[in-house]
Amino acid sequence: MNPGAESGGSYAVDVLGTLASGLGVDSMESGRKALEVVRARSPELVTLSEQTGEDLITTSAEFIDMLLASLRSDMEHPWADFEQRSRDYGRLRAAQGLPLESLIEVLAVYRRATMELLSRPIQGKPHYDEIIALAQSRLEDVTERLTTAIARGYLDHIDEEHRARESEMYGLAAIVTAMGRSLDLMETAEVALVESLAALRLSTGAMWLRERSSYKVAHTVGLDQDQVDQFSRQVGPHVKASASAIDGRSESQVDRMAGPEWNALRAHLRVRGRTVGMMTVGTMGDRVFGASDLLFMAAVADQVAIAVDRARQFASEARTDHLTGLANRREFERVMEREVALAERHNRRLSLMMIDLDNLKRINDRLGHSAGDGALRLVAQQLLRVVRASDVCARVGGDEFAVAMPETDIDRARDVATRLRRAVEHGALGMRAPEHVEVSVGIAGWRGGNDWQAVYKAADEDLYEDKRRRKTVTRWQQEDSPALRILGRSGGRRRASGA
Repeated sequence: MNPGAESGGSYAVDVLGTLASGLGVDSMESGRKALEVVRARSPELVTLSEQTGEDLITTSAEFIDMLLASLRSDMEHPWADFEQRSRDYGRLRAAQGLPLESLIEVLAVYRRATMELLSRPIQGKPHYDEIIALAQSRLEDVTERLTTAIARGYLDHIDEEHRARESEMYGLAAIVTAMGRSLDLMETAEVALVESLAALRLSTGAMWLRERSSYKVAHTVGLDQDQVDQFSRQVGPHVKASASAIDGRSESQVDRMAGPEWNALRAHLRVRGRTVGMMTVGTMGDRVFGASDLLFMAAVADQVAIAVDRARQFASEARTDHLTGLANRREFERVMEREVALAERHNRRLSLMMIDLDNLKRINDRLGHSAGDGALRLVAQQLLRVVRASDVCARVGGDEFAVAMPETDIDRARDVATRLRRAVEHGALGMRAPEHVEVSVGIAGWRGGNDWQAVYKAADEDLYEDKRRRKTVTRWQQEDSPALRILGRSGGRRRASGA
């Protein structure tokens, strides 16, 4: 080996180490200059740092410091620390959505800034080329090592995200499957909340169902009874969100919520433009919800909203008559049981009105069943017009209707019956119905000690008594009509002959 070359190589190593040791104090200025190059080459990184409040000059200086430290011969190089910091940097930038290529290019900018920092003090000095060549060789090796660490951190985050998305997809599938097993509204709310908490790895939540303009708690998880109101006040339906996200692929809106105790996500459960409820899931521990959490919550909320809406429709169909929209017989019997119990407990009045569409069969036979359906709907519409909002109207048979009338005596009920007959007659005239629509009405009042069946039977008997009277009157009118017509014609002839 050439002694001169060996001596020169040792000299270059010593000078490079001394330079690297002394230039550390200038790394902030170099970081500032490097940032200008980064701004031109990777503007998205600069924009992101401005949005997040990150000091990108300091970040640049830290990388330049690492590169300078790797050139020193007077210290033990903390490679484990350098690689961990680079790995964390890669993980952070992956979470922020920056491309890996941009990070590699930015690291190359830091390497060039370090070379510029090294070259200025020895420009034109002996062994310049040898020192610069050594620095370039070492920095290339170091840059490659740091690039590998950055890429590893970046891929770690991507892998974690993929596993999380896979877990969320399994969770979403579990939610859809579980909610499909029941059409009970309260059971649907419970299953949706429990499965959502499991998928998001959270401990606490509540679901509220919307009723008109207010929200009613349907189910809670992880909350004691005395915590429910506090949870609602901090992260419930009426609290202003700290941030919201609306995904174009989802109808539901998701809010980030931060209360004094809970970190939470709140979803507006929406179906076809209608809000059917709200669901909040959260934890009392530290939890930062990212964009992917909001997107997943929106997907879950859409499925929950559909299930809640379906359960509500099923419950409504189970309680209502499909043709008229009134309560069906089963629902009416439940209402009567409840109202009789309340009347017994509080000594209240209760009346029951039975209505029968007298000529439904004739309408069906002469005009068809669509006309008969129209007559039934007419009676239902007029019934809802004349009764109070607190009264419950039902279709209890093919042509029979019933009305439960709490806090109503017999006289009041008879007044309503009179208005109903007039309303049906006027409604039929307004619709220009080709067949006259007639109703019979029976009324009974509840008496202490009676069950609802006794009241029903009494009203039914009164209904058929009214029907019998109406048939008798109609028969008399029909029997008298020919004689009246004959008298009318005879009188006309006499007047004519007398003239």
